[in-house]
Amino acid sequence: MGNITLKELAKMLGLSVSSVSKALNDSHEISVETKRKVQELASAHNYRPNMFGKSLKTGRTNTVAIIIPYLANPFQAQILEGAHQAAYSNNYKLIFMQSREDADKEIELLQSLLSQNIDGILISPSANTSVEFLQEVHQEVPIVLIDRIDFELETHKIGVDNERGAFAATQHLIDMGREHILVLNGKDLGVTQKRTAGHKNALLANQIPFSEDNIIEVDYQLSRQDLVHSLREMLQEKLSKVDKPIGILGNTDILTLSTLAILSEMEICVPEEAAVIGFSNTEAADSLNPALSTVVQPALEMGKLGIEKLVELMNCKNRFQAVTTTTKLDPMLVFRKSTTAQPASS
Repeated sequence: MGNITLKELAKMLGLSVSSVSKALNDSHEISVETKRKVQELASAHNYRPNMFGKSLKTGRTNTVAIIIPYLANPFQAQILEGAHQAAYSNNYKLIFMQSREDADKEIELLQSLLSQNIDGILISPSANTSVEFLQEVHQEVPIVLIDRIDFELETHKIGVDNERGAFAATQHLIDMGREHILVLNGKDLGVTQKRTAGHKNALLANQIPFSEDNIIEVDYQLSRQDLVHSLREMLQEKLSKVDKPIGILGNTDILTLSTLAILSEMEICVPEEAAVIGFSNTEAADSLNPALSTVVQPALEMGKLGIEKLVELMNCKNRFQAVTTTTKLDPMLVFRKSTTAQPASS
């Protein structure tokens, strides 16, 4: 049996279609008792409003979008899942797109969404995003930034305390006796600066000098194959010049997981010769050999909160006067055998 219609509800209640519609929308024109009867009957019959018809009247489509760099990235996939859950709970359809770290592609996606009369956009900007274009889009449609939030845009921003996470990861490597630490960064990524700062502060807190020579930057515009090839060459060069044991901090999923494979190819023992910890949300971390110590980011919570803040902004009578917030969620460290042979703990 199909969904009951507004007209059928009205007939069952002996009311006009207009009155039933107003009752369902909590109009002040309808008595509290009538609203109760209408809402109870609608609930009993699983009434669902015609969102297309509603959008014609309200000018809203009840559709929001999320743009992330890579749908296949474990961390970003978890953000997407959280966003989907929150969108569903708020009766919004969710369109998801990937920019593949391409600023031009990102502009194309945003233009496409504007042409579809989207109600709001949640975005993790690409590495070389056009902030000016984001500002232009935000004048037309509410935008909320997620994960990569260090951009000049007056809106809600939800990210992770990257500096704190990198500080704690570096401190753990130091506690494991590793004072020479290589840091693997994605070139121009929005999170790179904060994570490098956290690493540097941990070194200074332990009276260990910071050296730019220990920073390896990989171009995230490269294909996955070329990225791994570039990382392999740079790691081989660095590791040929340093005394072991060392520590390695990977600041992205791809860099951290690729490093484990490269070290295995080079027959460098983990953690005995190179202790590895990384920002990673892969569910396979515990199954890797050795199991990977990780800085786990609350990606699911980030996605949910991003949609909730977007809905809040969309419901503002004047969103340009709304008080916007920047939320930095705390990461969690999980220690496994890639940094220590001790039993895993969190």
